[in-house]
Amino acid sequence: MADFRICFYNHLPDSTGHDHHVCQRTILIPNAVDEERAIVQAKREFERLEQVTHWDLHARTIECARLVGVGRVSA
Repeated sequence: MADFRICFYNHLPDSTGHDHHVCQRTILIPNAVDEERAIVQAKREFERLEQVTHWDLHARTIECARLVGVGRVSA
């Protein structure tokens, strides 16, 4: 089991027309079996929160990072 941070990004233009890689939402998935399942769960959560039928209506790309040693206390 591992914790993952999944970021949903979009390319949005600034006032000069230049595109920027902008994080639309970050979702933390604790205790996921693996990265693939964490991404599937994050996509479902993103769709629910954004009230869309498919995640790529509000984001273009996804980045997934495994969180190591964050907030963990060892005895």
